[in-house]
Order: sequence, then structure tokens, then C-alpha cells
Amino acid sequence: MGLIDDYQNRDETAEVESSGMDPAAARRKRSDLERQIVILDSDLRRAQREIEQYEMQKRRFKKEEERIRIDRDDLDKKLKNLDNDRVALDDQIQLLKKKLKALT
Repeated sequence: MGLIDDYQNRDETAEVESSGMDPAAARRKRSDLERQIVILDSDLRRAQREIEQYEMQKRRFKKEEERIRIDRDDLDKKLKNLDNDRVALDDQIQLLKKKLKALT
């Protein structure tokens, strides 16, 4: 869109210069263009601030994601250890049941 606007502005500028507008009309045209520049510049700054806010939020999410991943890894380790303990206890119970059965 910016490239198209540049060509339009060039065409309008050429029209002003070639049409031989009176100085008052040229000043009005210049004032209108300056006002448009100020408005667009303001829009640009607002867009840049919004981009910065989204980038900050993205960085916060990334840090939070990393923290969650670490917590999940810790839980996985605990679950694995508990499952190993469960298997070992189950094996001991089965062994004791065999010994009990052998006694009777």
C-alpha cells in the first residue's frame, strides 16, 4: 500500500505543479498533505507500540512455557520413580506370597 500511495502522491504533486494553482490553493494542498503525514506518523507510532507490546507478551509466554516445561519434566521424573517403586513393591509382595504358599 505504501508504494501505491507514493505513486499517487507523485501524481498529485505533478498535477499541482503543472496546473499552475494559485498560491493559496497550493498552501492548502501542502497543509492537507502535512496533516496526512502527521496522522500517518501517529498511526505508525501506535502500530510500533502495539508490536512492542505483543513482542513483550510473547517473551513472557515463552518464559512461562519454559517454566511449565521444567515443572512437567520434574513431574515426569517423580512419576517414573513412583512407578519404579510400585513395581518393586509389587515384586516383593509376589515373592512373599510365594514364600507363604511354600510354607503351607
